[in-house]
This record gives sequence, C-alpha cells and structure tokens, in this order.
Amino acid sequence: MTGLPAGLVYSPIVLSQSAADPVVEEMIVTAQMREENAQSIPLAIGVYDKNFIVRVGASSLTEIEAAIPNINFGRGDRNSRGEIAIRGVGDYSRNIGTNARVAVYVDGVLTGRSSSFDQSLLDVTQIEVLRGPQGTLSGTNAVAGAINIITQKPEDRFTAELLGNTGNYDLNSLTAKINLPLTDELFTNLLLGTTRQDGYIYNSTLDRDLQGINRDIAKLKLRYVGIENLLLDVGFDYLHDDDQSTNAEALAGRGFMLAPEPYVVAHNADEFEQRELKGTTIEATYETPAQYRWISITGIRSNEFSELSEEDYSPLDVGISLFDEKSDQFSQEIRFASPKWEKGDYILGAYFLDQDISTQRSAKAGPFFPQAPNSSVQTPATAEVESTSLYLHGNYYFNQQWSLTAGIRYVHEDKNIDYSSIDTTGLFINVDHLYDQKTFNEPLPKLGINFQFTPDVLFYASIARGYKSGGWNADFIDTLEHFQFDPEYAINYELGAKSSLFDDRLTLNISGFVTRFDDFQVFQFDHTQSSTVASLTNAGKVTSQGIELDINASLTQQLSASLNLAFTQAKFDEFKDGNQQGDDYDDHYLPYAPEHTYFVALDYRTPLMDQLEMYGHIDYGYTGEYFSNADNMPDNTIDNYFAANARVGINIDTQWDISLWVKNMTDEANLRERSISFLRVQRGMYNPPRTYGLAINYKID
Repeated sequence: MTGLPAGLVYSPIVLSQSAADPVVEEMIVTAQMREENAQSIPLAIGVYDKNFIVRVGASSLTEIEAAIPNINFGRGDRNSRGEIAIRGVGDYSRNIGTNARVAVYVDGVLTGRSSSFDQSLLDVTQIEVLRGPQGTLSGTNAVAGAINIITQKPEDRFTAELLGNTGNYDLNSLTAKINLPLTDELFTNLLLGTTRQDGYIYNSTLDRDLQGINRDIAKLKLRYVGIENLLLDVGFDYLHDDDQSTNAEALAGRGFMLAPEPYVVAHNADEFEQRELKGTTIEATYETPAQYRWISITGIRSNEFSELSEEDYSPLDVGISLFDEKSDQFSQEIRFASPKWEKGDYILGAYFLDQDISTQRSAKAGPFFPQAPNSSVQTPATAEVESTSLYLHGNYYFNQQWSLTAGIRYVHEDKNIDYSSIDTTGLFINVDHLYDQKTFNEPLPKLGINFQFTPDVLFYASIARGYKSGGWNADFIDTLEHFQFDPEYAINYELGAKSSLFDDRLTLNISGFVTRFDDFQVFQFDHTQSSTVASLTNAGKVTSQGIELDINASLTQQLSASLNLAFTQAKFDEFKDGNQQGDDYDDHYLPYAPEHTYFVALDYRTPLMDQLEMYGHIDYGYTGEYFSNADNMPDNTIDNYFAANARVGINIDTQWDISLWVKNMTDEANLRERSISFLRVQRGMYNPPRTYGLAINYKID
C-alpha cells in the first residue's frame, strides 16, 4: 500500500522487550501536517497514545485533564460547556456570538462549537496537545492552543473486540469493535458503545441523582485503496448524551438550601443536559511519483445541545435557565505537501468553513422571584460564519545543525448575527431583530530558528501571532453599549529544548514562553444594584508566561515513569473598570490559571508465566491554587488539590485483558469552581468522588 496520509502511522511509548536495554520509543505526530518524530519538531507538544489513555482510564477528553501539563477544563460541570484553558488562557463559546480560544480537531476536521469538544476516546489512537498560539497551521480561534484527536482507521485484517466496564454508582459500559476487510481493496471498522452510570450528586428535593452518564456512540469508517497511490477514508460518527445534571451546588447558606455537604443539593428544577453530535469526514490523499502529496479533507458536522439549570439553588421556585444551541458546519481543506528534501520542505494549503448557529435560550422566573414573579427573558438569535484562509509553512536547512521554520496564514472572515431579546422581568433589554455584520482580515505569521546541537538534542526559538475574532455578546444583557467586542491578538515568544538521553532511555523536553495579548476578551457576571448581567468585553492587555517540563523514562525492562510539570503566571496587565463599577483588575490572575501543576506516573509490566503478563499503573496529579473569576476575590478562590489513580491487571494470551481500577483513590472532595450566580447565590462544583471498577476486554486478532 502506498500514499499513506499524515496521521496513520504511530509508534507509542512502550518498553522494548526485545532489546538488551529498555528504551523510550519515538512518537510519530502530525502537528505540522506531516508525519514526524515528536522529538524532532520545534513545538511545545504533548502526545498521548492509546496505551496511555487506557492506563489512566479516560473515556472522554475531559478525563485526562490532570495528565496534561498546563491545561484546565474550567468548571467541569457539563459536557456541553467545553471549557478549555491552556497556559492559563481559555474560555468556551457561552453564546452564539463568540468562539473559544482552543481549536479541537478530530481526524483533521474542526469539531466546531464548545459543545463538541468533549469527544469520546474509545477509538482514539493518539491525542496531540499543541500549547500556545497555533494561528499559522490551525487558523483563527486557536489563540491558546490546539488539540488534535486521531482515531483508528480501518485495516486489511479481521479483528474484533469487546470491552466491558462495571463499577460503583452502578457503572455499566459495553463497547463492541470490529475491523473487517470487505474486499482486497475496501476495509471497514465499526464501533458501537453505550455507558450508563448513576450520578454522584444527590438532589434531596426531587429524590434523584445528578451528574450521571447516559451516553451512546456509533462510528463507521471505510477505507478504499483500489487506485494506485490514492488512499480514500470515509467516516461517520454519532454521539448522544442524555443526562440529569446540575451546573453547580450552593456553597453559602447550606442550612437554608438543605444541602449540608458536598455532593448534596436541594433543587426544585428538573435539571438535565442533552447533547447530540453527528459528523461525516472524507479524506483523500494522492501521492505523485515524485512523492508530493495532495490531501483533501471534507468535514460535515452537526452539533446540538440543550440544558436546563437551577438558578437559585434552593427548593423554592425562584428561577431557572434553559440554554440551547444548534450548529451546522461544512469545512473543506486542500493541502499540497512537498517531500522532505535535504534543504527543506513545505506545505501549501487552503481552508474554507461555513457555519450556521441558532439558539432559543431563555430564563424563567417562578412565583418566588422578588423583582417580577412569573416573568421571563428570551434571547433567540442566529449567526453565520464564513471563513476562508490560505497558508504556507515550511522548513529550510542551512546545514545539518541550523534550520529555519517559517509560515504565514491569511484569514478572511465574514460574520453576521440576528439577535433579539424579549424581556418581561424589567431587568434586561428588549430588542427586536438586531442585525449586524463584521468582516475580519488577518495575517498570522510564525518564524523560528532551530539548532540541532547533537542528533539527540534540539534547541529552538520562535515567535508566532495568534488571533481570536471579534463578535457579539448575544446573552442576557441590559444595554447594547457593549454588545459588540473587538478581535483579540497574541504574540507568543518561545524557547525550548528536546533531548533523548542515555541511549534513548530518557526523553527530556523543556519550554519557556511569554505570550502577550491585546484586546483580551473577558466574560463575567456584572452585579449592579438592580440586576446581574452577562458581560463580554475587551479587557485590555494580558501576559501569560512560564516554564514546562516533560520527562519520560524507561527505568528497566519492566518499569517506566513519566513526569510533567508547569509553572505559569497568567495575569491582566491592564483591565480597567473590570466590574463596570470603577474597580481595576490590573495585575489580577486570569480565571482557571493555576501557577503550579504537575503529574507523575509509574507503569510496571512483567511476565508471570507463558502467555500471562501482569501490569500496574499509578499516577498523581496536583493543581495549585487559582481563581475562578477575574475579580480574584476570596469567594472565588480555589484551593490547591490533588488526585491519585491506579490500575492493576493481567493480559492472558494477548486476547484477554482484565483489570481493576480506581480514580481519586483517597476520595478527595476537591472544589474546582466557585462563583456567584445570576441570582447572587454562592455556588461551586467539586471534582467527582472516588470511583472504582472492573474492566474486561476480549480481542480476536
């Protein structure tokens, strides 16, 4: 088979059992849109393969938060929020007039809105986390970073796999996979999965559990290799969540709220979260006789969610909110990639995105709402985005040691919105079909210099520009004064070193960065004397700076270790009138930006007898103190917390894998978010308590 596209060949970090000495094997990544050794590219990148995902027991993206340096998933309350912060900088698309700062791709296709970020990992072969602005190759709205999720492609052999998982809180999960060659030239794989688990938060008012899992997924892929030098992949995916979940617990006045401890609430609202993600991906790669590659990636996606939330966090019928969103998008990317010559290489590409978004979100007051009982506010809106870009990225080698990395992307965006606000509470504005349109044109360059000190040690320095487009605060607002907001810009300065030491038994990577933002966009609740409104404004200037260290070591034939740690300071350099009441937030920390994080893991594997192997995994993740609001008030302070997880199991005859696992083994009730609600209730969210279970996998190969 010839003409394989980027992202299809991987060498995960494993212990080499055949060599005399253990080694950390190379990881092949596609961060620069071609297959390369992760240790040879001048990027701060974290790579997490299928084996790692299984060891930490992650079935969705948010479950590997602690293992990734310098990443935070915000409030962590609902899959539809999709909050992601990298290097202390992040957010989510709270309303249809704004976008997130992190771009998430699955098999080269932008997933779209934040509601689609928390992807299933059941068929994932590798996750690549690119830290810092990625404008040249990832385009707009990757100003904090990008995450590439790469899934398993069909192969020309028969395999079948059945994965079962059971645990506390009545966890029951079953996944079936089959890979089947239909002909000598056409292969397919199919995945069907279902997961059910009771919630760990008890609602005493309605006598029900919240924060459970009710998820179904299906994926079908086809691969055709019947034309010489042409590879065609077609994939269909579907995910459906239907959960009873809450967005927070009351933290103050617990006696009145009848919620005396963590994981207990007393809400009268019938809270829920529903999410449906659907997509089709078509990827074609043609390799010319001279080893040039033409790559076409077509993506069609539909993302839809709705969620009902308690707003007073009490048994009284005071207020609820209903958020919903539907987005449909079409994307097309064409790349032309050169071979890797002695003097350099390049990739030339064009990208087009067409996105339609709509919402009918609302908030309703009950009879106990003091300002206007039984009133409501509704903000129906539609938005359209058309984005077109051209990019060029390449490397030039002066000699065997010195090289230059350079690229530029030119982005043209047309955005429009049709926004209405229908209010009977007297707290918000009334607007009938406010239509607005914006056009953005931005160049996003990158320049880097690289020094290959030895074949195993690389030093690099780079400067890159990031960009997040402007938009509209299509939310619950009381004035149009700050309805529009401007684009956000970033310049990232980075120094790094990558090394493979002690005959490839140790990889040690370090990066230092300074990222400066102008016209930084900030969302927060502004509490005035008469109301609370959602504010999204350009704060001013922000600097995120720090150091990251990533170590992987094969200590013996049986034992391996990994360590990553990060020190980051992400602060507002200039944020005047931060709460719109005259208070400046200059020198305040950004929300969800801990200064210190680290993760350490040990893996042990040894044969017990013929066809029987035992393995064990233990990890410990630490997150330092941070704030969950730009005001940096004590009421919004999150104390440092940690979590320890473990797994022990056996492999039998390469067919059976049986393991016991535990997450948060010390049962820490870690508060990860604190804030003041729309109705000025102190609220928060805890990380999940201890969970444990038994996993059984059976594979026919």
